[in-house]
Amino acid sequence: MKDDDCAPEKKGITADDLKTAPMDWRFPATNQAKHCYYSYNEFHKCAAEKGEHDKDCRKYARYYRSLCPGHWVQ
Repeated sequence: MKDDDCAPEKKGITADDLKTAPMDWRFPATNQAKHCYYSYNEFHKCAAEKGEHDKDCRKYARYYRSLCPGHWVQ
């Protein structure tokens, strides 16, 4: 058997392929809602003090955008 026989087919990844996993009550410690809320608030506090384009503020923006479901932050 060749190595490439087991390789998965390559296909492009679209935005529709990337989704947040739903909450699973069997794993309560993995709920990121508090981290999302904290990062969202820290971004807005930082933006009020330093402006949205500050390096630290962009870090918090990146965090909350990756952690929070899209419909929470529209």
